[in-house]
Amino acid sequence: MLSFLFFIIIFVLVLGLVVILSVLGFIRSLFGSIFSFGKRKNPTQDQQPEGVEQPAPKQKIFTEKEGEYVDYEEVE
Repeated sequence: MLSFLFFIIIFVLVLGLVVILSVLGFIRSLFGSIFSFGKRKNPTQDQQPEGVEQPAPKQKIFTEKEGEYVDYEEVE
């Protein structure tokens, strides 16, 4: 009987902790979106100055043998 009571107490504590953390996370996200903590950014910073071209994305180079099927023998 005592172990069951202990289990119930631990369960309620863990459940309460989960609820409190989720409420605090919601409040933090709410205030973060309202006040935009640390995210104040000038919208013109995203744009590049005129005349500056973006470099072409790098492409992977594969050899001719890459992906080629190779027979093997199992050695016992």
